[in-house]
Amino acid sequence: MAQVIITEEGRSGSVLYESDGRRISGWWEFAGGDAVAIVHIGSASEWRHGHPWAVGQRAEIMRFIADEVIRQKAGSCKAVIDEEGGWITLKR
Repeated sequence: MAQVIITEEGRSGSVLYESDGRRISGWWEFAGGDAVAIVHIGSASEWRHGHPWAVGQRAEIMRFIADEVIRQKAGSCKAVIDEEGGWITLKR
């Protein structure tokens, strides 16, 4: 069963995706304008080298992370996902 663990360290923190004993870590920080926060979970290239087991599920994993961040911390937001770059932008 997959889970997302979010830690807060002031205006930023970490995001950890964990499934079947495997992990992908990233970071988040508050943003400005209509963006509430940004999450970076690693580029496609970084995943090919660091998480080859997850490359085929990248879109689903990123959507899961986005949905969990919204559920846990930003209920009124919507996610814009840049799959290639590994960016998730949470907007109002």
